[in-house]
Amino acid sequence: MIGSNLKSSLLSLTLILGTILACNGQTDDNTNAVLWEVSGNGLSKPSYLYGIVNFLPKKEYSVPRKVKNAMKDCEVFATKLISDNSSQKKFNKAVRIPNDGWINDYLTDDELNQLRLLLMMRYDVREHAYHFNYSRLQPIILVTATTALDLGKNIIFPEEELSDIARKNKMTVKGLGTIQEEINAFEKFPIKDQVEALKYTVNNFEQHLKDYSQLVKYYIEEENLERVSDETLKATNESKPFQQHYYTERIKNWYPEIKNAINNNSTFFALGAPFLAGEDGLIQMLREEGFEVKPIALNKDKNQ
Repeated sequence: MIGSNLKSSLLSLTLILGTILACNGQTDDNTNAVLWEVSGNGLSKPSYLYGIVNFLPKKEYSVPRKVKNAMKDCEVFATKLISDNSSQKKFNKAVRIPNDGWINDYLTDDELNQLRLLLMMRYDVREHAYHFNYSRLQPIILVTATTALDLGKNIIFPEEELSDIARKNKMTVKGLGTIQEEINAFEKFPIKDQVEALKYTVNNFEQHLKDYSQLVKYYIEEENLERVSDETLKATNESKPFQQHYYTERIKNWYPEIKNAINNNSTFFALGAPFLAGEDGLIQMLREEGFEVKPIALNKDKNQ
């Protein structure tokens, strides 16, 4: 069966679902940080934005000291939604192929055989688990599942780590969205884009893993949100409809609540990097409202 960590990864699709950004390879203060301080515009205390990805290699990542310190200075911890067993079950049901469909319906015989070999031979997925679980998942979920399986026990979920810290700090925890909103957004991911993303993964799996390693480098070493988004975009077949519904529309819908939160309490926001970056991202939205949003470098913060 799919393990609990993998189930959690299926619920939070931040790693694989990127934003559509015109990335020209340049870096500046708009992109070259994952932790940001929000101040000015009449705020009595700063709030913080922390761009996260779904999962990372445990050996390469732990929550940075500066992030922990920023959380200590805040009263509220906010993320895209509050996950519990009920919401996970609801989402896991939603990401299965509708009408008891099979992944066989979307792949050629050669691609299907490659997928089976990948899961069953390389990662020891049992026939029963493949038949009743993996083969019933929508294509884009299989893309992220293969990456998670490749990490094995060397996997860490930043959002879970941050949530634990928030609870220990006795912070108020809030979700900006709901599980139904998450499902509604996911359902607008065109199946043709999902299929192409899975075909690329199956036919170019070693390159797929290299792409993920590059994303990890951009996130941990370079702290570049634009490049993280550009790399994650490769896993979505550059689906513009999905970017629009999953990221752009949602962050706009959340913005009034975000602004209200920072006006009333010091708040630490942990959101997928694509929610923050780009012309339609939260950083730009706050700056246009008159807030000062400045980067906090972490790449020299190795005492974690």
